[in-house]
Amino acid sequence: MTAQASNAEWPALRPGLFTRLRGTALRDTNVVFASVIINNLLRAVSSMILTRLLAPEVFGISGVIASLQLTIVLASDLGFQSFVVRQKDGDRKRFLDTVWTVSLIRSVVLTAVLALLAIPVSHALGRPELAPMIAAASLLFTVDGFASTSLFSALRNRRILRLSSVEILALVVQIAVSAAIAWQWPTYWAILGGMLAGTILKVTLSYLIFPDGKRSFALERETLRELWAFSRYITGSSLIYLLVSQCDKMVLAKFMPLDHFGFYVLAGNLASAPLAFASNYTSRVLYPAYAALWREGAADLRGKFYARRRIPSLLYATAAGGIIGSAPLIIGIFYDASYAETALYMQILCISSLLAMPSNAAHESLIATGGVSAYLEANTGKLVWLAVVGTLAYLGFGEMGLVVTVGLLELPALLLKWRRMFKVGLLDLWQEGLFLAAGLGGVLLGMGADLVLSPVLAGL
Repeated sequence: MTAQASNAEWPALRPGLFTRLRGTALRDTNVVFASVIINNLLRAVSSMILTRLLAPEVFGISGVIASLQLTIVLASDLGFQSFVVRQKDGDRKRFLDTVWTVSLIRSVVLTAVLALLAIPVSHALGRPELAPMIAAASLLFTVDGFASTSLFSALRNRRILRLSSVEILALVVQIAVSAAIAWQWPTYWAILGGMLAGTILKVTLSYLIFPDGKRSFALERETLRELWAFSRYITGSSLIYLLVSQCDKMVLAKFMPLDHFGFYVLAGNLASAPLAFASNYTSRVLYPAYAALWREGAADLRGKFYARRRIPSLLYATAAGGIIGSAPLIIGIFYDASYAETALYMQILCISSLLAMPSNAAHESLIATGGVSAYLEANTGKLVWLAVVGTLAYLGFGEMGLVVTVGLLELPALLLKWRRMFKVGLLDLWQEGLFLAAGLGGVLLGMGADLVLSPVLAGL
């Protein structure tokens, strides 16, 4: 009888357990965490493959072109994703058609601008051989512009798993195509070919994977007015961020040897590994949740804001600190000795990645509650920091002085956001201090790992 009872209960328990495990695995935070881990692993594999097929100079060329692309993107940033997520009628067809139309027009214009600038910019940099590569890279804008707004709606409607799957699949294709081309043709064209293949796949899947992905041309006057009212602060602050984020690369690209600039670009890519989680978690999990709380008029916003991010923030701080402390070990494991100089650049640049989590979380809380101008204020603070401190550091200590200034770039922005949060009753300094303490603990753990394991690695 006991055996029969046990057997009778088993079918009811297994679905319940499976449902709980599935629900835990598919929580937005866990999906974002898993997707960032997979992305970083794929990028690490890509980096290991391509650094063995391509010379460091190729990564320097890639860094210069990527900076130019980001420059004109930020100069015309309208904040489409945040606009769609926050608007009350963000699922209406005519609204989405208008956003898609404006986005496509913008993308075509960006292609034309970058193509026209290819020759004068390459000559201004003293590297006229880059002109055809810059012109060809401009095509990425138009291809990406055809993507459906379903990618924005997926974030609004919490389809994080599906959105992350599309991005991971596109990255896999990009890496595979780049490696295949680099095997036969070890130049920058291998990197560009992979990026085009990945972008084409993502655009295609944006129509096939998500419901209601089909879009048509429309220019609804009311939506255009609302978009401008929302994006005017975004555009202004992005222009400032443009100056802040790209001037270091433009200065260093001009005066650094291409191989050293390649080390700097590679270090920046590695330092952005934790930044990927901070950006995705705050924009894909926190921002939609914060916006919903604000729209619903929830009480105790400060408590709910910090409760939502507490555990992920502490884990992130520890991990980011660990990367700072163990950077020489990481470079020694994944790269040969010719890339050893990358470690110091990586440690410095990863400081901003550590501070990105509290800074991004503060940003999303302020934007969600209507403080759109906080973005402009924070980027203005960064500009002042870079103009004053960066100039003095470069004059006094040369290239490394500017690198350190860039590594600390998130600090003034964080302080300004804390000030805004304090004014609206959202700041909890105890929670923020706990996060920074976890980061320091991670640095010490990373240094300990490097101290113990580096001699072992050297002896192999």
